[in-house]
Amino acid sequence: MAIATLAGSGLPAPAYGQAVADRTLSDVKVDNVGSCSTLTITFNIRVQMLSYFPTTAGQELHVRVRPLDPSSASLLRESLRTPASVPALRSIAYEGDNPSGPVLSLYFTRDMHFEAEAGRDPQTLVIRLSDPGSGAKCETRNGPPPSVMGLAIPQGLYVVNVLSRPEAIGSLDEKLAAQLQGHVVYETLFERDSQQWHRLREGFFATREEAEVERARLAVQFPDAFVVKVTAEERAQGVASRIDDGAATPAAQTSQPAGSEADTAATAQLIADAEIAIRDANNDRAVQLLTNALAKPENPNTPRALELLGLTRERKGQAAQAQAEYQEYLRRYPSGEATDRVRQRLAALAGPQGAPEQLRQASSGPGSAAAWTWGVRGSFSQFYFRDQSTTKFLDASRPEVGAEVDNSVNLNQLLTSGDVTVSGGNDQRQVELRAAGSYTWNFRKGGNDIDTLTALYADYSDRTANLSARLGRQTRNSSGVLGRFDGLLLGWQVKPRVRVNLVTGFPVLTSRQTHVLKDRYFYGASVDIGSKRSPVQTTFYWFDQRTRGGFIDRQALGFEGRVLLKRFNAFTIVDYDVKYSKLNLGLLTLNYAFPDNSNLSITADYRQSPLLTTSNALIGQLDSATLQPITDLRGLRPFFTDGQIYQLADDRTLVTKSLTASYSRPISQKLQANLDFTVTNTGGTPATPASAGTEAVMGLPSVGTEYYYGAQLVGSGLFWSSDIYILSGRYSDTQRSRTWTADFNARVPVTSKFRLNPRVRYGKRTDKLFSSDFHQFQPTLRINWYPMRHSEVEVEIGGNFSRQRDAIAGAQTTITESGVVLTAGYRLDF
Repeated sequence: MAIATLAGSGLPAPAYGQAVADRTLSDVKVDNVGSCSTLTITFNIRVQMLSYFPTTAGQELHVRVRPLDPSSASLLRESLRTPASVPALRSIAYEGDNPSGPVLSLYFTRDMHFEAEAGRDPQTLVIRLSDPGSGAKCETRNGPPPSVMGLAIPQGLYVVNVLSRPEAIGSLDEKLAAQLQGHVVYETLFERDSQQWHRLREGFFATREEAEVERARLAVQFPDAFVVKVTAEERAQGVASRIDDGAATPAAQTSQPAGSEADTAATAQLIADAEIAIRDANNDRAVQLLTNALAKPENPNTPRALELLGLTRERKGQAAQAQAEYQEYLRRYPSGEATDRVRQRLAALAGPQGAPEQLRQASSGPGSAAAWTWGVRGSFSQFYFRDQSTTKFLDASRPEVGAEVDNSVNLNQLLTSGDVTVSGGNDQRQVELRAAGSYTWNFRKGGNDIDTLTALYADYSDRTANLSARLGRQTRNSSGVLGRFDGLLLGWQVKPRVRVNLVTGFPVLTSRQTHVLKDRYFYGASVDIGSKRSPVQTTFYWFDQRTRGGFIDRQALGFEGRVLLKRFNAFTIVDYDVKYSKLNLGLLTLNYAFPDNSNLSITADYRQSPLLTTSNALIGQLDSATLQPITDLRGLRPFFTDGQIYQLADDRTLVTKSLTASYSRPISQKLQANLDFTVTNTGGTPATPASAGTEAVMGLPSVGTEYYYGAQLVGSGLFWSSDIYILSGRYSDTQRSRTWTADFNARVPVTSKFRLNPRVRYGKRTDKLFSSDFHQFQPTLRINWYPMRHSEVEVEIGGNFSRQRDAIAGAQTTITESGVVLTAGYRLDF
């Protein structure tokens, strides 16, 4: 934690920071219901959401996160393939190199309304999107229920998923509409891993038992139907976007008085936006806009909105809904200017050629939930990194020598990365095959090429049997597993509130390890308690890791807890090592969102560093005969007893403690202030004297207490409609030095496909033990170009100028450095 805090609050580092790193982002899934799209972004590490900006709408969304597994967090920028069902979303990027701390950034082609919150587990963030023109916001735990045009919201959150298929549902035929009469019927769209499923749902039921009775009634015609509990948000959006005949104009509208001039103007604007959407073939958005236009009090523009809604539903293939809209038009406006036109369209729909498409109902049919579909998604990128500098060394005690000059290329390499996933299945069963890795060509003389294997696994999930399995190289940060491993993970949903997981495998120390390393192996079991929608989630686990030679490497009993309430969320981990009788990890995070949209986050962290394992006994151990590191615990047995080896592991492990508080508050619609404070305390380790065959291991002195302070001012729309400016300042007071940094970062969307990101960073460090100071100045300019969807070209060029002065015995030495940093590359998603 101390190292991560130093990286975030110390001197700025060049963007290339780490050329090859493990991925932080995992995947994204999206649920579309009505006018709301809910994105769930999954990380490979646990994160805590601190704040997001802007807090309402814009073309960019930036979410500040704090990695809870800092040693596994990437210092690079990453991206995820954007889902096809959210066409306005241009890019999803993780910026691990941000000087103020990691940021998840989403870029859009037009203004969107968004809200962000912590996910069900600490490896997920939930972002809800809606179109500002829809006039409705998505519901979150931190806000009020969404507006649904004054319609009554039924009780109950259980629904029957009647039908699922890859194609749009379209409209209901008369027989099915009669069969589902009396309930709300709506369509959702789910997308993940290049698979899209349109789901026809019927609700809402107060209990699972009531829903199961309805499912049993439909089972003869729809054997793949199943019961699921949905969110209050989906219920509200489902009511607003229902496709049964009950979705016609709300009855409350007919009794409303004539609208005002403001209502007339608002309706006209919604109609104009809908006509643009229709021209762009975005019928879903047009339906949302026109539905909201009809929610306005009756005014002179209402007839046009109703006619267009019928036309748009007709183009979507929703013949029954189009008929209902046209009939409503004729009932309300029998002598309107479009009456003849509407009658002609209604007559065409009523004829043989206008008969609504029948829904495929056979469980084995090509478009049913039981039919399997296959897809491939992935990404390919190439980035060139170069850093060259000129260093001048001047010794004031020898002025006759002059300055020593060194020209060097510090970094010169090409990083090629690939990530491919083949997925197949239906709405209940999924198979996924994934491979991800990279190769680095090092062009420096004497440099080594690097290949990495990030993921290579096969995954299977079956909702009907409530089973899941994943075999191969994978990442998990839960239930005692500390990141990447080669092995098997099994899960069984025993009951709606109980899930049992079993895991076994071999730890992967780094993605550069491209083979299975069998020196250590582990197995573990965990029980997750809490339903999918429960505000409280708990996990109890047992984890046992062994090494060659019969050593117990790590033996842990643990607990994880998660609380998600309207304005409050918390997460905790307690990992206790049974073998060493020590707390290995204790972590608590608290987040509270105030009614004024300000947010307070607190993190308390206690951990052994590195986490206590018997393999820590190898740290610093050298064979006296060869002076080579001892890399196997069995290599210590000729010199130490097993008891002494366990004690060596304990001696080589530090204890780090930290407390962090972050506060964010909107000053205005265009400004937000962020403050953070961190205090850390790191202990030391004792020395180990030399033995008959090993060298002595030096002890580490206690670092003591250190303090870090940060402030940030974020502004949006100051000069252009969607620009963002970030001004940051940080100060650290450590045992060895004091450090000040300032950073200015601007994000300017020139067009929807072209964005500029200039940055200026300055840092100063003074040493407390010696007369020494260090200054660094780094200007950079990043250019992002999106030539087409799922593609990005990025170029960043910057300078690095520094000066260090040291006074030794009255004489002063000066080291100055000037350099150029270049990053250029492209990323393709498919």
